Amino acid sequence: MSCVLGYEPVAHDQSAERVWLETPGAHQLSSVYKDELLAAMQDLMPRAGARLVVLGADVRELGEAERARLARRVGFVPANGGLMSSLNAWENISLPLAYHTPHKLAGALADVHALLEALGGVDPSLLGKLPEHMTLYERRLAAYLRALLESPDLLVAEDLGDGLGPTKRRRTARFAEVYRARCPGGTFVQFDG
Repeated sequence: MSCVLGYEPVAHDQSAERVWLETPGAHQLSSVYKDELLAAMQDLMPRAGARLVVLGADVRELGEAERARLARRVGFVPANGGLMSSLNAWENISLPLAYHTPHKLAGALADVHALLEALGGVDPSLLGKLPEHMTLYERRLAAYLRALLESPDLLVAEDLGDGLGPTKRRRTARFAEVYRARCPGGTFVQFDG
């Protein structure tokens, strides 16, 4: 695999900055193209003239079926959590797993509790909360757990520590460590402000 995550902006843009990660592991990045790259990651399609490479594949060269397979190998933690407002934390966490790999759902709750403990524990009532009753940290945590349960080859997180106090920032700093323990050959990428 030549590139784990790469983004080359439109050639005529003012900045020639690009993102190009060739090695798995944990990476923390800042880019003027962060919002553009994250939007391209959501659909696995960059804007016209730009190039997006994910896990060695130039996404413009992929057919729909190949793009769908690639999407299942990528996890995403948006800054706001990206949770469905009508579902509680557990339902938000388990829904993708139930859809993509329902045979893994049986052990998922125990897995989530173990992950929560590894991250420093959390109020046990979290799993029953609706997003509107969660703190910003809890929404990000739920989104992280949702992505992590599927063991993605690439996990992209947006502004994990932004807007949080020191204790919660330290806990989000452990997200990469816990991901790497669960997915040792995977890549964790955190984009900052």
